[in-house]
Amino acid sequence: MVVYSGTRQDMKQRTFFDFSASTDEIALTAHQLKRLKQIVWICLAAVICGLFPSGPKSSAILCATGLGLVCILILLYRAKVRFATGALLWLLTLMICSLISINLGIFDLMLLGYPLVLAYAAMYSGTRFYWVLFSFILLFCSTLALATLYGWVEFRQPLPTVNSFVTLNILLIVSGLSMRLIARDTKDALRQLKQENARVVSSQLEIQRLAQHDPLTGLVNRTQCELAYQRAVAAKPNAEIALLFIDLDNFKPINDALGHQAGDEVLKQLAVNLQQPLSGLDVLSRFGGDEFVVLLTQWQQRQELELLVQNLLQRCQQEVLVQQHKVQLSASIGVALSPQDGTDFHLLCKKADTAMYQAKKMGRNRFCWYQSEMEQQQLDKFNLMMRLRLAVKQQLFAVLYQPVYDIKTNTICGAEALLRWTDTELGVIAPDVFIPLAEEMGLIQELGLFVLQQACAQAVVWQGSGHALRIAVNISAMQCKQGDLPALVRQVLQETGLAAQSLELELTESVLIDDTALVKQQMQQLAALGVHFAIDDFGTGYSNLGYLSQFQLSSLKIDRSFVGRISHDGKDLALVKGIIQLASSLGLQTVAEGVEDQQSLALLQQAGCHYAQGYLWSRAVSAEDFTMLLVESKKG
Repeated sequence: MVVYSGTRQDMKQRTFFDFSASTDEIALTAHQLKRLKQIVWICLAAVICGLFPSGPKSSAILCATGLGLVCILILLYRAKVRFATGALLWLLTLMICSLISINLGIFDLMLLGYPLVLAYAAMYSGTRFYWVLFSFILLFCSTLALATLYGWVEFRQPLPTVNSFVTLNILLIVSGLSMRLIARDTKDALRQLKQENARVVSSQLEIQRLAQHDPLTGLVNRTQCELAYQRAVAAKPNAEIALLFIDLDNFKPINDALGHQAGDEVLKQLAVNLQQPLSGLDVLSRFGGDEFVVLLTQWQQRQELELLVQNLLQRCQQEVLVQQHKVQLSASIGVALSPQDGTDFHLLCKKADTAMYQAKKMGRNRFCWYQSEMEQQQLDKFNLMMRLRLAVKQQLFAVLYQPVYDIKTNTICGAEALLRWTDTELGVIAPDVFIPLAEEMGLIQELGLFVLQQACAQAVVWQGSGHALRIAVNISAMQCKQGDLPALVRQVLQETGLAAQSLELELTESVLIDDTALVKQQMQQLAALGVHFAIDDFGTGYSNLGYLSQFQLSSLKIDRSFVGRISHDGKDLALVKGIIQLASSLGLQTVAEGVEDQQSLALLQQAGCHYAQGYLWSRAVSAEDFTMLLVESKKG
């Protein structure tokens, strides 16, 4: 469609020859241009043939028309399509009008040429031009008929002649050839339209398929899964339906290590594996990511359902070959039942999801039935998360300090800073509850920085009072993974004025194992400042000589689970002695955690342990109470 972009005034000033004035005109293709040239050549041939039986006046009109057609051909070959088309239609119309006027009037066979001209106009001009031309022809014919009727002009009744025979045949030939060309174009257009309609239908079907199915696996999506559930409930209102929520365990490392394309291939193979044990009435759906939902409707007994769920779990454990890598998968599955756990699809999904997270909490690679108390646990966790976020924002935490004693002199030589949280609504929240939650919520960085700032500032206060001690601060795995620990520690030391040699950072064994290169790099930067490092809870994780020799460590802290039993368990005592000997061989000092009685202290002294902390001396206390402990320790 060619659209005229000029003003309304410009449009009014266009002539009848400028057929492009209409906004409905058709943009001609190269094929249509070729067809117009053919029509002009046919008309030119017809004009030449008509010269032979014609009289002088008719011959003059035909010669003028022939010259006009030649000019129109030149315009067409120069791609002046719009003007040439309008000129052709007006030229043919005026030629017919002229021949009729000088010959037989309303009895002239040339009147048959008008329908042909109008057919050309309908095919190759715009709407406005067509109606102007049609009105002109209608007005001319009506005027001629009235003039003949009232005797204003006289025309002889035509008699059959050779001239009329030639004229009739020329008109028929031109009409036949032209209509054949136009009909061929029309058929081609209809065929193309049919093909386009087929493509549209195909596209609509594809859009519908994409709207109903997961594009990666071809499984039905969440919307279709919900509809399938509603149909199953409607078909058998009282029948039990099991909804399984499947989530792969540790799927992210596959994407990180092999790329998302490999991860997609894993999901496609898993979808095929999960589909195999299902019946035709069961539904397998992918909700997104590595989450799948299964609707099981064809089971009678709970035992039968359990076997089917176990089968699906085993299929999740099948080894998958991706990019020449063998990938071992596992999954956690939560199961909710309709109607006993609810009949609303979204509610069942939520409950199955809750059961799935319970399965992950229990160690992953297992399935778990939904229990009503799980929902309360989820609500409690959500409430705790909201309270924790508020506490971090308002810094509603306290830093307590547990003294570390030199067991040879029985004097305080250091302190371990410990974070505590007492919520106004929930009461005292244990660190082993809110610390993992803070890591999960991404708040551990703020908490860690808060403890580091408070501990370093307090150590400066104690040192200013004449108490030389080292302050120990726990560092979590998430803090190390950020990669900016050296910069943060350097900033805090500068802000508080604490000497780097007075700061000891405590890391668990798992931190050193998880990302050795990154941790080692940060520890080297901090050690260059003078910061000390200790392994916290030594003996509970991956204790081995390999990683101990790779890092610049100062001491090992023996976990309380060993220290607390050395007075009555010979095996634990042997383990503690072994750790002390190991540390000594590596040039490391040892700190015993959880010392609660004199007998344990004596055994540690005999084993050669350097330092200790525990309830034998004091639990973690406030800075004010710790100051009093320092004074008492100094007095001896």
